Amino acid sequence: MPAMVGLFIRNYLSKNGRAYIYEVYREYKRQVLGRKASYNSFRKYFHYLVKLNLIRFVDEEDSKYPWLEKRRYFELVPENANIIEAWARPQVILYPATIYGKSRYEEKKKEATLKGLTVEQLAVREYPEINRIRGRLGLPPIP
Repeated sequence: MPAMVGLFIRNYLSKNGRAYIYEVYREYKRQVLGRKASYNSFRKYFHYLVKLNLIRFVDEEDSKYPWLEKRRYFELVPENANIIEAWARPQVILYPATIYGKSRYEEKKKEATLKGLTVEQLAVREYPEINRIRGRLGLPPIP
């Protein structure tokens, strides 16, 4: 998934106030060329942004068709709207070990074990800005 999806969501909500996931996804598909995210990936992104307190659930309404899920509306959390680093890489802020990617994860896991650390602890030692951003969002630091 392109790294700037979070910023796209931020900009969309900033411009429109509140929106439901498919509404934002539809606009993303219309505007973004090249590799596109699946709708399921987009839903996960919203989940990350809620967990980081960057967006919040505000309302829901029935969809046009009874067999579809209700439309759940979200809006920006104003005090966190300008923490750009979190919008750009929300998965890394929530789960620091993901900064290594699939190819380096096993190598870093072994390195962490030799040092008596978890992979998450190693990640925040190598990238201390992760804990600084977590602190700005009101999340506990990873020791």
